[in-house]
Amino acid sequence: MRTRYIQDPVTHELIPADQLQAPPSAGFFIVGDIAPYQSQVTGEMFEGRRQHREHLKAHGVVEVGNSLDHAIPKPYRSPEGLKETIARAAYEKLRY
Repeated sequence: MRTRYIQDPVTHELIPADQLQAPPSAGFFIVGDIAPYQSQVTGEMFEGRRQHREHLKAHGVVEVGNSLDHAIPKPYRSPEGLKETIARAAYEKLRY
């Protein structure tokens, strides 16, 4: 008969899966509002998340956290007629 083992992340011991005790359920977690803080852009004070989001949007500021969506480069599109311009310059240089 095969037995399945799970490694304890703290002690690194191999424990039979049927003997492993699951950690207590964390349940729900309610995040409170942010503490008042002063804007680095305008110097005004914010009392909550809604004001903070509106301020970021109004001033075009991006809050950098774990998400780097704003840092992903957009696909490059060459300007209209660029290929033709390069080809024309090459033809003139090579005298075709």
